[in-house]
Amino acid sequence: MTLFLPSPGYGPRGPDGQGWNRLSLSAHFEDRNQCGLQPTNYPTLFESMTGRQRWGGFDRCSAPAPGRCGTCPVQHAHLREHGIDWPAATPLLLVRVRPLPPTPGALFSDPAAGRSTLEPCTWLGAAAGISADWATLRHTPGVRLGRSFRDSEGEAFWLVRNNPASSAAVVRTRQMGSHTRHALYGRSGGPRLALLTCHGGCAHRDDDLRHLAADLGSADDLGTGGEREDARHLPRRLPGAPGTEFAHEDRRTVLRRHGSTLRISWDERSAASALAAYAVRLTAS
Repeated sequence: MTLFLPSPGYGPRGPDGQGWNRLSLSAHFEDRNQCGLQPTNYPTLFESMTGRQRWGGFDRCSAPAPGRCGTCPVQHAHLREHGIDWPAATPLLLVRVRPLPPTPGALFSDPAAGRSTLEPCTWLGAAAGISADWATLRHTPGVRLGRSFRDSEGEAFWLVRNNPASSAAVVRTRQMGSHTRHALYGRSGGPRLALLTCHGGCAHRDDDLRHLAADLGSADDLGTGGEREDARHLPRRLPGAPGTEFAHEDRRTVLRRHGSTLRISWDERSAASALAAYAVRLTAS
């Protein structure tokens, strides 16, 4: 994975091979070496989490010597996994992007341009009570980045965790004629948590189902007031999860995705946040 991103070298023939104009504004813009572990916006966070970093949009390299990443405090923080303090009550966070106001008096290179603060929220939009920045999100282990979207409040994106208890979860699958049935258990020998019937092609992976089972089986997966959230709290469409749609039929929740229909029978009232996190996992990077 690329960490040190050297600034582009000077090319006298210019990007089109015809040479540069004599008048250049390059001195007014940031062109220093950058760090692939310090994203400053959603596109560079995506690049950093998928190993696709390239110069532009990252923060400056702060290593004692250019390219000496092994001695850099930023890499040490990343290796120590100094990420956000994930709230135990939910597997899913809605992260809102708050752009910084323009710097008064800035003419060419505004230090605030393209920069922002982050506001982590619960999946329903309430304040999560934690702080985060772009680099801290990058240092957080076991998370997956959902799609970015815009609504009336501006830019936002989903952040979903991989449940550490998923390794103990059990998914039992049976092919039954024209449909497939999945029974979810939090652990071997434990009670069944949910029964999923998939009509048409399955629109999920077994590891996603294990994370769903672990989320449902977690004692910390509670809604407000200490009561489990009903799956009927889910909206018809979850922003930032394209191609997915929820419906509710008695004690069943229906998830439709790309022509596949997934009918979920809950054995008891269960957390809507777990199913919202599952929908985000289906579309996350």
